[in-house]
Amino acid sequence: MASVDTSLTSTFGSAVVLLQANLGVGLLLGALGVAVSSSHEVRSQLEGKPWEATLRSAAKAVSPAPLLIAYALVQVRAAPADMLASTGLLVSGASVFLSTFLAILGPVLGARFATASRVLHVIRAFGQMLMVFGRMPAGVELFCASLFIRAALAARSASAVSCALSLGSDASEDVEQVVAMATLIGAIALLDNMAWGPSGVMAVPFQASLLCTVLLGLVVAVRFGMGGSVTSAGRHAMDVQFEDGLFEGIRSKLVALIFVVLAFSVCRVFVGTFGIQVSTSSISIAWGDLLTASAAKVALLIVGTYIVSFVSAGPLDEAEEETDGIPPINGMEVANGVSKTHGKGLGMLDYMKAIVAPAEVLVLALIAAQMGSQQETSLGALPFKYGFILAALGVGLQIVSLLAFATANAGKKGAEPCFDTTGTIQWAAEDGTLMFGLRSLTLLCLECGLLLGCLGLGATPMVVGFVTSTGALFVLSPAETRQTGIKVATLIWGSFTGGVEAIIEQQRAAQEAAAARRAAAVARTLEAEAEKGEKVGKAVSKQASTVTKRKGK
Repeated sequence: MASVDTSLTSTFGSAVVLLQANLGVGLLLGALGVAVSSSHEVRSQLEGKPWEATLRSAAKAVSPAPLLIAYALVQVRAAPADMLASTGLLVSGASVFLSTFLAILGPVLGARFATASRVLHVIRAFGQMLMVFGRMPAGVELFCASLFIRAALAARSASAVSCALSLGSDASEDVEQVVAMATLIGAIALLDNMAWGPSGVMAVPFQASLLCTVLLGLVVAVRFGMGGSVTSAGRHAMDVQFEDGLFEGIRSKLVALIFVVLAFSVCRVFVGTFGIQVSTSSISIAWGDLLTASAAKVALLIVGTYIVSFVSAGPLDEAEEETDGIPPINGMEVANGVSKTHGKGLGMLDYMKAIVAPAEVLVLALIAAQMGSQQETSLGALPFKYGFILAALGVGLQIVSLLAFATANAGKKGAEPCFDTTGTIQWAAEDGTLMFGLRSLTLLCLECGLLLGCLGLGATPMVVGFVTSTGALFVLSPAETRQTGIKVATLIWGSFTGGVEAIIEQQRAAQEAAAARRAAAVARTLEAEAEKGEKVGKAVSKQASTVTKRKGK
């Protein structure tokens, strides 16, 4: 692997800034959601204001970033990117930033910025096409992954131009089920390269990215070349269906083969990342690099969820109709427990998919942290990068909470989990302090882990970007919105500092109580010794009196 240039003007630096923007929007959405659900004052200040819809709009605007990040990390891992790739990444990344900013500013001002959004779509498409024609990376796994990522970039560029020209979005929805897998495929290819190094030609049949490229080409050929009908059922990843029986048979076998190869790829990553040593007295597991091992575990969780969802998916009922919905968890559109995609009541696997889907970006963040730590010279910055491991633990705790809910409500009709904006279950008061503690620990790992990890990737771009964007929003916002923002920020800061002070006060009270118990124990011991001494003194006096009387007789 070539030396990684971590400067902001490099391809890796652009990937880091995009990561911070993507994770920062999620961090802000989660923090505000938690504040609204836990604080009556914050809830009353934001009542009637579309804060959640605004942030979800921003999350949708920044959604092209993970694919750009995957492309950049694949390029950096193999060799320094060329001018086309670097320029395309800068252009498309700037378009994503401006689109996200307008997505927040629009609802604040009550404007839509339709023309500006269309222009930014075209600019992003131009930048992505420059990336498509950039230099291909070395190594079979990275070459195949980059091939699929470039095909996905080309598909999304066509979709962006179609959206800018108001040509409709049906075609883009048909291919998005396949394109959405490009981020995960790129992450697994990077982990494979980190674990085993560049692969040879013999590894070509075991590349899921190559099969995904074939599937994407098949969808495009059926949809555009033959004018066939493509249905996106959305029950699992890559769940597209063709009306033509011949192509549907090819598609179903190809998707099954993709999941088999994905399972093999993840197992291969684990074998290369973890080492097992067996002796007559013990069994030890060597983790290798902690960041890489954590990324492999999160990737296993995602792929495992997708495979189980694929295996358990039954045939789609043609009588089912789509329903309108709202997005309460991680962007999955559901309303009253009904999915917009296929009109069925949501099961635990649907909720698990909604929880693990955003974790694909977390896998890229762990990989970027590992790649950056190889060039990091400041020891003070290194611990922050391990914050992403806390976030990975938080994702695991979200799954544990969901399974705990399913176990506690097994056999109960109408029991549906309620999620906050982070995808964490909101337990009812009657569920007890244990479940409340689990939720608090989950939120702490998620929010603090993402914050520390983003700071570890680079505090300067994160602080500058946050101050610049919030300052611009503050200046451009109406006076009423500025006042509301100041009040909410003050309340959240007060709640945070109050919570810290409460923890410190609780610890101080616990220490004082422990000291009081120790003092009471010492006092009881002294009192017991005094009573014992008094009894001994009385016994001695009595014995002396008895002796005196005997002598007198």
